[in-house]
Amino acid sequence: MKYPLHVTLRKKLSSILNGVLSLFSHKSQPAQYIDKERIKSIVIIRPNYRIGNLLFLTPLINELSKEMPNAKIDIIVGMKLAGKILEPLPNVDKVIDIPRKLLLHPLEMFAYIKQARTKQYDVALNVSGGSTSAQIVTALTRAKYKASFASDKLWANFTHIQERGLKTYRHMGLESLEFLRFFKIDFPKKMPTLDIKPTQEEKEKAKQDLLSLLHVNNIDADTKVIAIFRNARFDKKISDEWWNEWVDTLLKLDENIVIIDILSPDIPTKLNEKVLEYANKDLRVLGAFFQACDLYVSADTGPMHLAVASGAKVLALFNKTDIQVYGALGKQNRTINIEKLSPGDVAHITTDFLSTVSPA
Repeated sequence: MKYPLHVTLRKKLSSILNGVLSLFSHKSQPAQYIDKERIKSIVIIRPNYRIGNLLFLTPLINELSKEMPNAKIDIIVGMKLAGKILEPLPNVDKVIDIPRKLLLHPLEMFAYIKQARTKQYDVALNVSGGSTSAQIVTALTRAKYKASFASDKLWANFTHIQERGLKTYRHMGLESLEFLRFFKIDFPKKMPTLDIKPTQEEKEKAKQDLLSLLHVNNIDADTKVIAIFRNARFDKKISDEWWNEWVDTLLKLDENIVIIDILSPDIPTKLNEKVLEYANKDLRVLGAFFQACDLYVSADTGPMHLAVASGAKVLALFNKTDIQVYGALGKQNRTINIEKLSPGDVAHITTDFLSTVSPA
């Protein structure tokens, strides 16, 4: 994926700053393992603003909850709206969001520092490695143990550091599970996936939204429904011209299919008059809505991972990013590279995939 110039410059400046700070940090030989039996409170530090990156924490949160059922978990994120997705997960006490531009908002920064210093944790897990913001948060957080994987950009005072070995999981959504090694916890025997554990209430709300939308448009409730999301970051985004051709071909192949265009602040109007539209600011209910549909289709984007984490059947359309690293997890889902496929080709793949039975 190609980043815009301002993103590339920001990443480079952050790397330089970390390198300079690491020269002045205290060098020691931190321990490797933490006794999980002694842990009652955990804070996971991931001050990121992307929905997908926060959803990638769910495998770790769910495993820690199973292995340490008496330990409460706080999560420090960078996006309040996205952070709400994680609050109902097992053992999660609270999700704390930090100001996006911490240094540019002194009053918000002071309030955050005050909040961050009020609680003493048993362990802080720096999931973001050499990230500048993550290390600032780690340095401010009061914890008996602070753990991170080794990096030449580390400068915060960590008590536990391990060298990264060969990755057990190639997919970025499972990378956080590597932190189980700090507690000598075995990796799950069953292949893990993303899971926000939608509640029954959320599922019922989403189902009612879907039924109401179909009813208002005089569409039979048994009609096959596909939800699509057209936005994506940078060059991963698929053009509206492509989506229009895909919709036209799809409806010619099966006129009983209904397509629902998911709107957002960046996609405020629906694709065309052949599709319905739906929006919901409650991301957990939105995920449950994806699950209530027969299929969810989009490019590589946060809502795609939200659909996976909500138990939806997903067809992910990739054009730039590595399928093995970022594709749709889960046996019931499929990811395809569309660079050499026409919208018509993908429409045929869509109808074939829609007709398949998801594995139990």
